[in-house]
Order: sequence, then C-alpha cells, then structure tokens
Amino acid sequence: MAAITNVLARIAGRSLFPGRSANVSLHTRLAARVVEDLSRHLQRSCHLDDIHLTRTGSLIVRVHADRSYVAKLPLYATTEPRLRRSADALKTLAQAEWITPFLAGRCPAIVLTGKASGFFYSIETAVPGQDGAAILKTGGTADEMILSAERFLSKLQKASGNRQSHGWQEHFGRAVTRVSGLAARAGVERAYTTLIADLRTRLSLRPPRAVYSHGNFWLGNVLFDTANQLTGVIDWDSADTCTLPALDLIYLVVRTHGLARSTSVGEGFTDWIAAESLPFLDQCVSRHFHELSIPTELVVPLAYCSWIQHLDAHCQFGTPASRKRPWLEKNVRVPLEHWERSPGPNVQRWQRER
Repeated sequence: MAAITNVLARIAGRSLFPGRSANVSLHTRLAARVVEDLSRHLQRSCHLDDIHLTRTGSLIVRVHADRSYVAKLPLYATTEPRLRRSADALKTLAQAEWITPFLAGRCPAIVLTGKASGFFYSIETAVPGQDGAAILKTGGTADEMILSAERFLSKLQKASGNRQSHGWQEHFGRAVTRVSGLAARAGVERAYTTLIADLRTRLSLRPPRAVYSHGNFWLGNVLFDTANQLTGVIDWDSADTCTLPALDLIYLVVRTHGLARSTSVGEGFTDWIAAESLPFLDQCVSRHFHELSIPTELVVPLAYCSWIQHLDAHCQFGTPASRKRPWLEKNVRVPLEHWERSPGPNVQRWQRER
C-alpha cells in the first residue's frame, strides 16, 4: 500500500485536473480502491501506472500486474450508462460463438466490475497501441490506418452476419423514432419523414443481412502499432448485435474526412456524399461492399443510416451538445437540406474497378 500511496502522491502533484484541485483527493482514493479490488481478484500485487480524467467524465486508471489493465469509473451520472453498456457489450462479445481469435485478440476483455465509494467501475484488459486520432495530430496519415481498420471491420461483419436475418428493422425503427425528436427541434421534421420513407423503400428492395456493429468506429477508438496496423478497438458502449452492415466503415470514412477539414459529423456526411474527388475513400467503401456482398446502390442509403446511428447515440446518452442550436444546424439540418435539394449522387463512384 505504501507504494500505491507514493504513486498517487506523485500523480496528484502533476495537476492532471486543472480547475478541479478539490477532486484530486477523490480521484486518488477511487484509484487506490480499484487497485486493491483488482489485487484481491487476481491474488497478486498490482501497481498503479497512471490516472487521468477524460473530457466525457470518465476517470481512467491504468494498472499493471501480470499484464496491463484499464479501469474506468464514471464521475458524472450521465457517464455511467455508457460505461455499463461498454462493459456489457464486451462480456457479450467474449461469449459470442462467432468470435474468432483474430477478433478476440483485438478487443478488450472485462476482468472485473464493481463499485468504489459508490461509483460503478469496470476493469478490462489493456490493448497495446496508440489511437489513430492522436497519430493524425502528430503528423501521421490516415490511409494505412483506414485500410487496416477496414480489414478488421470486414472480418467482424463477415463473422457476425446472419444471412437469414433481417432483424435490423426493429433496431433501426427505434433509432428512427428517437432521432425524429432532433429533426423536430432543428425544424426539418418533414424532410426527415420523407428521407426515412425513401430509405425504407430502398432497403426493402435489396434487404441486407444483420451484423454486429461497434457503433462509434472512428480513429479515436481504434489503436494502431508503429506500422499503422490495427491492434485494438476500444469503447464499445454503442455496440449493437443486430444492425445494418457497413455503417461502421462509412462512419470511419466520414469522420476521418471531417477531421481533415475540421467540420462537424453532419457536414462531413454531406460533404462525402456530394464529393466526386475522394478516390481513396471511395475505393475503401467499394471494396468493403464487395466483401460483404452488398450492392453499391445501397451506399448512399446506408450512409444516411450511419448518420442516423450517430445521431441516435446522442439521443440515447443525452449529450449536452445535441441540445444546442449550432449543433442541430450542422449535424441535422445541413444533411437533410442537402438530401432534399440533391439530384442524387453518382453511384459510379463506388463501382470503379477494384
């Protein structure tokens, strides 16, 4: 315990929590409790490596014993449902009959869940690597990372896909209902209703099979080694066991495109669908659709479904940003207004020779 106390004292002295000095004592006590619980569970000595607070209100505690572990504690009431959902998703994923060694080796595994001073916490195995968003910030390029991520997603959705199941309709219907509230607040409810009718018609003509989806697959949640090869995927709180295929890749492509231009996700979707000069991203999407045997005429309908999935996460978790007018304008109104006035994208973009 003396070693843990010394480490906590050093961490507290780093001012990791600017403006929250009164909470440092609480954070260090929570970290010490988690380390003690894990030590009892593993029946071995555990060493605290570091703690830090995320912008979404999670306290991250990194611990080392026989291997590295990551503990997550919610410091706000709105954060706890996300951490609980992520822990439940990882438990379900580990028990899935279709999970392969390749996929299991790149997903964290839940080791322990419990409560520390009334705060829920989960502890999972740490996956090596640096997240792609951080790599981009230090001058890295996205191309190799996207290619490696696409291979992971292709394996995930091929393994999980049920050729006889179209059970995504129920999940999609619930998301559509929740997002309708955002459309109403943005003043584009009529356009949203028309879009949904069009999507249902197009998807009913060639109904894709249901697959497992991560739900928030962007470079910040994907870890890579120094060769830009995917080593792990984290934060599974938006995972869905029965959803439309290709949504994860489309979101990755759009979010990366938006990051490069410092635009919102909604603006990124609009820009990507309208663009005619993004051959690398288009080729990734084309290859993914070919691998999953999805007709390319469904690229745009599934892109809008991916956009709905993104908005639905904000509805489910009640993110403060989604209640603000500027966010609604950029993420809800812009894509719907573009859809209303667009004559339709050039589908040949995704039919290029592979």
